[in-house]
Amino acid sequence: MEVVIEILLLIALSLLFGEIAEKLKVPGIVGNIVAGMLLGPMLLNVIQPGAILEGISTISLFFIILLIGIEVTTEVLTKHISSGLEFATASFIAPVVIMVAIATMLFKLTAMHAVIVSIAIGVPSISIISVLILKYKLNEHEDGIRLLSGVVIADVLAFTILALAIRSHAVAVTLTGIIVFFVFLFAVDRLMKRHATQIRKFFNSASSMERGEDLVFTAVIIMGFVVASILQLIGITYVLGAFFAGILIHEAIVGKKLYNSLKRTFRRLNNSFFIPVFFSIAGLSVTLPKDAYIVMLFCLIAISAIIGWVLDYGVAMHKLERVRPRAAAALLGSRGAVGVAIGAIALSAGLISSNLYSVAILGIVIMSLVMPALIGRSIWRQNGHGDRFY
Repeated sequence: MEVVIEILLLIALSLLFGEIAEKLKVPGIVGNIVAGMLLGPMLLNVIQPGAILEGISTISLFFIILLIGIEVTTEVLTKHISSGLEFATASFIAPVVIMVAIATMLFKLTAMHAVIVSIAIGVPSISIISVLILKYKLNEHEDGIRLLSGVVIADVLAFTILALAIRSHAVAVTLTGIIVFFVFLFAVDRLMKRHATQIRKFFNSASSMERGEDLVFTAVIIMGFVVASILQLIGITYVLGAFFAGILIHEAIVGKKLYNSLKRTFRRLNNSFFIPVFFSIAGLSVTLPKDAYIVMLFCLIAISAIIGWVLDYGVAMHKLERVRPRAAAALLGSRGAVGVAIGAIALSAGLISSNLYSVAILGIVIMSLVMPALIGRSIWRQNGHGDRFY
C-alpha cells in the first residue's frame, strides 16, 4: 500500500477514535493507539510497520516533545525542587524500582528489559498531566506547579535512563555528556534571561517584518533540530534535545504575543497531525502478548498504580495545600506520550522485543483508562466549614 494512503487511513481513524475517547472522558491517545492496533497486524493487518512510517513517527515525536518543552519552564524544575523530587520519587522512582525487582526475580527478565518496560509503564507523562492541570486550572496555584515539577523531573530521569540504556557500553561517557549538557542548558537559560529585554526586542522586531513570524517559527524549529542532533551525535537520544530546546523558548524571552502564537501553532500541528500519526503508528507494532506476559503486564500495572497511589497520597497530604490527595495521586498516575516514546525508541533500537513493547503499550493504555477516572468530581480540599478552597 502507498504510504500516502497509509497515512490517510491512520490519521482518519486515529482522529475519529481519539474524539470518541475524549467523549468517553478517556485521554485521546488511547483512541489513537487503538486505531493503530486495529489497522495493524494485531487485528485487520491493513498496514504493516516499516522504515518510512518509522521515519514519519520520529519526526512526529520530535514536534510532540518540542511543544512539551515549550510549555515547561526552567522555573518549574527549580522553584519547587524539593517537592518535585518527593513527587518524582513517589510517583516514579520507588514504584519502578519495585517493578524492576519483580520483573527480574519473578518473571526472569534481563535487567535491561525490566528497566525499559517498567519505566515505560511507570513514568507519568507531562503531555497528559499538563492538560489535566490546565483543565482544573491548577496552573494558577502553587500546588499545580509542585505537581508539574515532579512530573518534569520524572520525565527527565526517564529519558536520561533511556539514553544510558541505548549507550550501555559507554555509560560513564554518556552520563558525563548529559551532565555537561544540563549545565550548559541552564547557563544558556540564565544568560538569556539576563538579556531578556534585548532578546525580546529582537524577536518582536523580527516578527513585525514581512514574513517575520514565519522566520521566527523556522528559527525555533531549526534550534530544536540542532540541539536534538547534537545529542544524537554524542549518543544521547534526540528526545532530550527536543525537550530542552523547547524549554529555552519561553514568554520572558520572545514576548507574550509571540510565545502564545508559537504554542498555538505547534499545538494545532500536533493535535491535527503529529499526535494522531505518532500514536497510531505506535499502535501498529502492538501484538497480543503471550499468556506469561499477560500475567506480568497486570502485575506491573498493579505495582505502578497501587504503590504510586499510596506514596503520592502521602506526599500530597503534606505538600499540597488546596488539592485533595486522592486527586493528586490519580493525576500523577496518568500515562501518555513519554511512556509510549520510550517504548517506541527502545523497540526501534532493539532494546526490547515486540512482546515486551506490547506489554509496555498495553500497560500505558490501561493506566490511561483507569487513573484519570479516579480523580473524582472535585480536586479541591474543603475547609472546616465544608467550603471548597479555590
